[in-house]
Amino acid sequence: MVSLAQRSSLLLKVSFIWEAMAILFVGFCLLRILGKKTVGEMTGLEIITLLAMASHIGHAIPGDGLLKTIIVLSTFVALLLVIQYLSVKFNKVEKLFMGEAAVVIKDGQIQTDALKRLRMSVDQLEARLRENSIMSFEDVKTATIEISGQLGYELKRQAKPVTIGELEKILAPLLMTKAPPQPQYNLFKEVREKEHDKEIPKNLQ
Repeated sequence: MVSLAQRSSLLLKVSFIWEAMAILFVGFCLLRILGKKTVGEMTGLEIITLLAMASHIGHAIPGDGLLKTIIVLSTFVALLLVIQYLSVKFNKVEKLFMGEAAVVIKDGQIQTDALKRLRMSVDQLEARLRENSIMSFEDVKTATIEISGQLGYELKRQAKPVTIGELEKILAPLLMTKAPPQPQYNLFKEVREKEHDKEIPKNLQ
């Protein structure tokens, strides 16, 4: 027969499993509320909140109770959502908790003061530019380090790639002087209109 101590030990283990599953489900739901972001797109406040949640979840089962853990996790997320909402409404709150973008290149010139505040070396900035296929500082009109840490930039006019729209405007006068293009046989017309543009032998249709 199973003793009372063994039965209570078994029930305790089963309760741990259910508590772990409940905390995992609650954590998943709270992360969905925070939104879909990669780590590289998160602000410092969001990363700190996730680390705090992960740390508390790690100590939840052996130490704190299920209800207390859920309340703490929900509080973390609620505070973050409130701060994010206030950041949208008030610029001062956004600058205080989220930070702001820093201009590191202006008219092709490196802003050394901004790099010092960001504790970023010129070599690190050069690496960011190379990752975005930018070969020279002189090609950059403005470059910023965004709140997420990613590089934002605007190229000078002479360094910008030509778009299809701009190319069409350039070639428009030349195309107007050319002879009209000869009609070409369209393979899709047969499917749409159930007939051939050119006469085809019946045994090959």
